[in-house]
Amino acid sequence: MEKSLINASISPQSQTFRPSSTSSFHITVDNDSEQFASFQLEVLAAGASPSSGHLWYRLSPEVSAAKPPGSSTDFQIIIFNSPLPGFVGTVNLTVRIFSPQLRQERRLIVRLNIQSDNRPQLVAVDLLARQIQVYPRNTVDIPLRVRNLSPQPVDVAVGLSGIEPSWLSEGAERRLFLAANAQGEASFQCQPPSVTQAPSQEYQFTIEAMSRDGYPSTTQGSLEVLPVGFVEFTAIPHQQTIPYKNRWLPNWRSNSASFQLIFKNASNLQQQLNVILQGKDQRQLTPRISPENADLSLGETTKIILEVKTKRFWVGWSKILQFDIRALLSDDRLGSTEPTTQALELRILPVLPVWLQLTLLAILAGLFALLLKPEAIAHTKYVNAVRFSANALSAVSGSDDSTIRLWRINKNKLEAEDNNEPDKLKGVLGDTNKQAVFALRFDPLENNRVAAGLENGVIQLWNVARRSKEYELSFPEIVNKTDKVFDLVFTKNSQYLISGHGSGNVLIWERKSPLEQFQPQPQKVISLGYQSRSMALSPDEQTLAIAGNNKYLTLLNLNQPNNPKRRFSVTSPGVGHGNGDYIWSLAFVPQTPGLLATADSDGYITILDLQCEISQAPTETEQQINQNCVRDRWQVGKQGVRSIAFTQDGRQLVSTGDEGRVVAWSLTSVGKREVAALNGREIYKSPDNLKLNSIDINNQGTAIVTGGEDCQVNHQGIKHCQVNLIRLNK
Repeated sequence: MEKSLINASISPQSQTFRPSSTSSFHITVDNDSEQFASFQLEVLAAGASPSSGHLWYRLSPEVSAAKPPGSSTDFQIIIFNSPLPGFVGTVNLTVRIFSPQLRQERRLIVRLNIQSDNRPQLVAVDLLARQIQVYPRNTVDIPLRVRNLSPQPVDVAVGLSGIEPSWLSEGAERRLFLAANAQGEASFQCQPPSVTQAPSQEYQFTIEAMSRDGYPSTTQGSLEVLPVGFVEFTAIPHQQTIPYKNRWLPNWRSNSASFQLIFKNASNLQQQLNVILQGKDQRQLTPRISPENADLSLGETTKIILEVKTKRFWVGWSKILQFDIRALLSDDRLGSTEPTTQALELRILPVLPVWLQLTLLAILAGLFALLLKPEAIAHTKYVNAVRFSANALSAVSGSDDSTIRLWRINKNKLEAEDNNEPDKLKGVLGDTNKQAVFALRFDPLENNRVAAGLENGVIQLWNVARRSKEYELSFPEIVNKTDKVFDLVFTKNSQYLISGHGSGNVLIWERKSPLEQFQPQPQKVISLGYQSRSMALSPDEQTLAIAGNNKYLTLLNLNQPNNPKRRFSVTSPGVGHGNGDYIWSLAFVPQTPGLLATADSDGYITILDLQCEISQAPTETEQQINQNCVRDRWQVGKQGVRSIAFTQDGRQLVSTGDEGRVVAWSLTSVGKREVAALNGREIYKSPDNLKLNSIDINNQGTAIVTGGEDCQVNHQGIKHCQVNLIRLNK
């Protein structure tokens, strides 16, 4: 016999109902299961048709929230109309209690004694819409119609109950004067308050029309406040160390560290939180979460303490465990938290400090040098692209050697990230199967995902935490096997990925949410007629700038239908712009609207004001740049500038290129060079002036990562091409 998981009681067992009044029953439902469960009620009257549409009772609450095992839920059944119109006497009511989660039901029987009421019914009221939806702070009308059923004029009072009176901007009562056998319409204007004061649920309301001497007429409807908002997720700190103190002395007792997980409910959904660990190293950790299930009320901030324990080693170097924290919400109608996960790091120090191990390590290092085969700790061919992660704790690089490498930032140097996989070289995030890597971009919302543009026109998406390729994007109808992906750009919400190709095509890829994959077909294909070498998205994401050979610059409007575009040739009189001349790099000034910097193959950097009348009279193929829109223009050297980047405040521009120099330029608030520093400040120079192809600046504006043809050949004849970390303000 199946065990009963629902226990319920009702009081009283019988009740008297007189029309024009109300009667009620109270029900207590117990969750005798071993899981969270919600409950619903339904009342059936003997002799009444369930599909007649006649409303005669209401429930409070209509549906209970999911509650834990052993808890109780109280319901109230309010009888406001006769279940059998015109019937006088006793009728049996069946109360059906059921749970979607438990898939069981319970039935209770009560008696309702219906008495007569001799007053006539002079009016009838109907709702023109029984189910109404509205967002917080929005206004909606509840329309109704009142009919005079008598041969005499009547003065009718119409009232609304069941909705908070403060939500009704013009009050909860209306008065209508109706002629004999006439009808009239009225409405109640409803405006729920702010997100934190208007929980998302269905609010049952009753409209009652009352004449002076007649029987009242009632009807019911529902107002659904729709869900809106988000749950903000923050972790403090993002890095912890074990032990957190006395690191210079042996400490074998400390094996745990704590993180604060802070959640702010900026939605109108009551939530319960459940936190889980995921990621590459989560199996090496034993978590303790307090509290395990946290309630998150509207407008409130809740703190959860995550304590992680791990096994420490006696000797060796420090070890960094990377893992993600993901919060599961009980109500996912608005998706997940923002962001969905938090990337955390736990640095584990050995029990014996390093200074006690130096002698032994020196001996072991000599033995390992003889026994172990050396592995490459750098690219073996030219580096084409470098990028910092959003938290500036790591960087990635792509090369002609068909690999993507992952680097950990350790103070003032880059270290190859250990992937703990014997079949992969140290620091290699992924192998692209003999395809050179020309472009890299971190997903702005999923900082553990990197998009890589390859020489065969394919885009690969790599998971940094798992060191694995997730999927590929390609469009063979337009892109052929020799079509290089020269640049990639994500939108801030990560919904769109834009790729620029050597064929002159720009592809826009779309996905519905950051948790899903991009669609296999591009959402739009835009043909430019020249190589798309570099792209930049304006801070307001309205303009996409695309540049390439012939020193062409195209401004693409992303917010207008068909994405209208304008093409210019960015050059000065007397400077060539043929097929062999290029704009190598583009960058918008972050804090100054409308300023765009370009870097070209003649060694010039140009800062353009896109808000002025930038175009002059067009030639046969493009418009000429209005020289009055050039804020500043200078020549860095006699050879090309390959890459430029701005600090977040827009006050410094860093450039590099064919001369192998990294130069920092101080700018004014209007995008011009500081008068006292017109020649810039050289902060790095590669050995033998070897070419540098790519540069990136971290979000703090303190460090630069570069890559290019800065290569050396070791004693075994293997070429090592370096990725350099440079301090900007050293």
